[in-house]
Amino acid sequence: MPVDPYALCPCGSGKKLKFCCSDLVGEIEKIHRMIEGEQPRAALRHVEQTLASYRGRASLLDLKASLELALEDIDSARKTVAEFVKLHVESPTAHACEALLLAESGDARAAVRALQKALSFVERDMPLRVYEAMGAVGGALLEAGHVLASQAHLWLHAALAPKEDTRSREVLAALHHYSGLPLLLRDQVTLRPAPPNAPWRADADQAVRLANNGKWQQAVAIIDRLGERYGAEPALLYNRALLGGWLADDRALVAGLHAYAELEVPLDDAIEAEAIAQLLDPNIKETRLDSVVQVYDVSDIDSLVARLLSDARVQAFEMDPALFAKNDQPRPRHTYVLLDRPMPESGVGLERGNVPRMAGILAVYGRQTDRPERLELTVDKGSAFDATIGSLKQIAGHTLGDMTDERVIGAVSPTDQALNWRWQLPRDTPPDVRRRLMDEERRVAIVERWPTLPNPAFGGRSAREAAGDPTLRIPLLAAILILEQGSNTDRDSDAIAELRRELGLPQPEPIKPGDQPAITLPLVRIARLQIDAVSDDDLVTLYQRAVMAGAGAATTILAREAVRRPSIATRIPPSDAYRRLVAVERDPERALVLVDEARTHSKAAGESTAAWDLAELELHITSGNPEEAKQALTRIEAEHRNDPDVAAALYRLLYETGVLPEAMHAHAPMDEEMPVVVGAAPEPAGRIWTPDSERPPGSKSALWTPS
Repeated sequence: MPVDPYALCPCGSGKKLKFCCSDLVGEIEKIHRMIEGEQPRAALRHVEQTLASYRGRASLLDLKASLELALEDIDSARKTVAEFVKLHVESPTAHACEALLLAESGDARAAVRALQKALSFVERDMPLRVYEAMGAVGGALLEAGHVLASQAHLWLHAALAPKEDTRSREVLAALHHYSGLPLLLRDQVTLRPAPPNAPWRADADQAVRLANNGKWQQAVAIIDRLGERYGAEPALLYNRALLGGWLADDRALVAGLHAYAELEVPLDDAIEAEAIAQLLDPNIKETRLDSVVQVYDVSDIDSLVARLLSDARVQAFEMDPALFAKNDQPRPRHTYVLLDRPMPESGVGLERGNVPRMAGILAVYGRQTDRPERLELTVDKGSAFDATIGSLKQIAGHTLGDMTDERVIGAVSPTDQALNWRWQLPRDTPPDVRRRLMDEERRVAIVERWPTLPNPAFGGRSAREAAGDPTLRIPLLAAILILEQGSNTDRDSDAIAELRRELGLPQPEPIKPGDQPAITLPLVRIARLQIDAVSDDDLVTLYQRAVMAGAGAATTILAREAVRRPSIATRIPPSDAYRRLVAVERDPERALVLVDEARTHSKAAGESTAAWDLAELELHITSGNPEEAKQALTRIEAEHRNDPDVAAALYRLLYETGVLPEAMHAHAPMDEEMPVVVGAAPEPAGRIWTPDSERPPGSKSALWTPS
């Protein structure tokens, strides 16, 4: 493709190529043809040859550094970039190449500084290399654990991206939906405006304008000068903290948010700032408890297995052989779940106090060439640790020898351990009993167990103790907000309200759209918003924000309102809103009502009802309604017989719900692109996210540990 002489010059001068490096147009065009022809090494050689005749030219140094980075020749790139920056001190492209190099080398914070220097020299048009550096630095920051800084860079990159470049949005979506981050760290936070009559308003507005263009370091310089003159003004303090976070200065972010929360600011603002600070403050993390594997000698493996199988506290289960192959481990001869109490004979009418919890995993190994027979126990340290070891020794009796080894394989916080549970329910436990038990346990975890735990955010005191100290009111309310956002649903709202009453704390006030702009409302406040008074435009914007952030509770509330408004059906398709509502609905009867409503909408719009028919079938199967499932299957076969996509999705659904055996599934037509089957989302067993959670709610780990 010919090089456009009226495009921006690659040297980063901000001028058109024709009026800047016109003498290099032909050479640059040759280099680009080689790159497009997938000949990067030939292109690099030609750049080097051209540089011999045109020494120190910025456009050639830019191409050379970029090619060396693409070829992963970091040492050569480092020399080229050093020369580039030395010769062209005020070139944004030179500093952007340095940022790219530092990001590739894993020095994320130095990459931020280089990118800020590049941006400081950008006057109008954004050079390509600076734009590329934003995305690369955002990715490096994410790998380094600077979450807010990474998101800020990725959002900036996305805002400048052409329509076809969706990379940053895809990374953000993946981060928001699969990372397990609480909503407070996923929502896009913005800078605070200066008060109308503040004498420093003009300068503060200038800082915000610079920040909106990514020139965060320059904005910080202005705010620091204002802070020295006017003191700890709330807007200045908050914006300085937030900019520090965007610049990967996490200490400045955390200290600034803690300080802001202590000022005379609106209660919600103080609580949310303090909550973010608590989530990111390394000084208030709990001491974690080790997850360990203990190895015991076995004197008689057959007798041991017999004793394990005869005790109702031990349940056999099969582990995936691939887990051991991947870790180059032999497969155990037997694997069991060790429970904290006997498994009830039936789950019908089961009460919460009789539900056994998973205390550990037992793996029994036969004799190997270099190792004798052994039993390995995977278990968490903590309050139940000694009882678990005692149960194992009691069950195994004389067949269990001495412990010969103990190795740490992970860690869990006391809060995570107290708030989450791993129940083992009898197979015949009815779905309604499962839901009742789960709701009861979630309430107990939130209202009864959590308030008794020592919390570093309260100086090591528990929530019950902190409730009597007025100086800890904001930290306590912030900790409850973190807890409330843990499940990313609204199912714990009643328990959280009860917890606030128990601790003598105020309930959050309802929010009217006129009180503050709904469009900028933090997503954690959506549950309090008078939703029917929100305008159509604001509802659409909030819905899009909530979906992008993976805000489950907010999305559900907004989706419920969206399906009631035909006026926005073209902007929020009812099929999309219903899909999200069905996915989070835990009551099968209510889910079926939603599916039927969605099917009616699809019929009226002349759309296929296949997805909703499949969803109904899945709900009937998982709810144990064989006759209704049969009727739904008959309707699918009659109405969608000739649709191969539906056939493929049906086979997959029947296999995944256990209706089809694996052998039949192997012959199913799985090659076609399949539609998404909408159904009730599976609920992780008792999972509530906490700041020290190792994995996001519902995620699976390669090696199971009891935490």
